[in-house]
Amino acid sequence: MKHAIFVATLLFASATQAAEFKFPAEAPVAVITIPDGWKTTQTESGIEVQSDDDAVYFSIDAQDGKDTSETVTEAVEYLASQNITVDDSTKKEEEGKINGMQAYNVYWSGKDNDGPVTIGLTALVAGADKTLVVTYWGGTEEQKAHGEAIGAIFNSLKPIAQ
Repeated sequence: MKHAIFVATLLFASATQAAEFKFPAEAPVAVITIPDGWKTTQTESGIEVQSDDDAVYFSIDAQDGKDTSETVTEAVEYLASQNITVDDSTKKEEEGKINGMQAYNVYWSGKDNDGPVTIGLTALVAGADKTLVVTYWGGTEEQKAHGEAIGAIFNSLKPIAQ
């Protein structure tokens, strides 16, 4: 049920006006709109975003080609470094499209220092030679409170034509 709420939020939320970011900064391949008050940090390969109350976090990394195994490994290591535990028995996988990009999603339930969280990794094909890898986690209850903003963020994510 939590997974269905998250996916519905991503697909149906209305956009909130805010700042637009192209990333990675040196050679942008995608653009995203982040609501006012949310924190952003440009990284070498993408962008990190946190809700204004730090309850929801995600990063988006642009990778060459379609091989995302190294990035996924790094994402899992990063989650572990943040004391995020994943309940492997809750793993759900699905394929679909987000803003016209082929998407492969993996979701789990888990815990962080504050309690139950939803965890997700998504690979988006953003062009012939670019893949966007999204690492996500958020408090289960807080995710509901930020649902409209989360949906608006993901609905704004688009590749930049190369």
